[in-house]
This record gives sequence, C-alpha cells and structure tokens, in this order.
Amino acid sequence: MSRALRKENQIILPLPQDNPAKKTVRRRRIFNLYKSKLPLLVVLLLLSYLAVLFSSQFSRLSVMQKDVQVIQQQVQELKEKNSALREELRSVQSNDYIENTAREELGLIMPGETRVVPVPPGTELEKIEAPSQENMVPH
Repeated sequence: MSRALRKENQIILPLPQDNPAKKTVRRRRIFNLYKSKLPLLVVLLLLSYLAVLFSSQFSRLSVMQKDVQVIQQQVQELKEKNSALREELRSVQSNDYIENTAREELGLIMPGETRVVPVPPGTELEKIEAPSQENMVPH
C-alpha cells in the first residue's frame, strides 16, 4: 500500500526481523545408508539364520550317514548268514547227510544190513517165553 492511501489513525507495526541468534534451524535429517547400522544388522541377522539353517541340515546329514552305515553293516551280516544257510542247505540235501540222519536219528538200516544194538554192561534181559497154545487167542 502506498502512503497516500493510508488513513490517519491506522497503526502500522513493523514486520518482525529475523534474529539469527534466537532462531534455531531445524533441519530434517536425511537417511544415509552408508552411515547407518541397519544394513549391518540385516546382514548379521541373515548370516545367523543361514548358520542355524546349515547346522541343522548338517546334523540331519550326519544322522542319515550313520543310519546308512548301520544298514550297510546289517546287509553285510545278512549276506554272510545267507551264504552260511545256502551252504547248510547244500549239505542237508546231500546223500551222505540223509543217510547219516536216517541211521543215527531214525535207526534205519540199508537193505541187506543187520542192525546191531549194543547193550550196556550190567544190563540183563528177561527171558522171553514163547506163547503156549493155551494162551493163544483164536482169531
């Protein structure tokens, strides 16, 4: 406004002057990725997670390897047992084994042979009497 247009009773107040001593400048902080500790924290958390993940996987792998070793040992033992059973089967199926078993356990004899049963010393047999005609039962 110009001075000529002012009214006489109008009060004009002076505009406040900026006083640099009184005024504190508030600057907005800008995030600086290079000075921040956030990337370091994220990397440490990621590395910790990966370490836990890998350690659990390695422990599972170790347990599985032990299981494989136990199973391989069992397979080897079963192969040996199978081999022994096959050998026993071959021997059981042989004629010599069959003959020995028939003679010793079953008391059988070959045709034309006479069976001899040894009697231990001091054992006496009772005399067997032949049945008389009177004791015979008619058919």
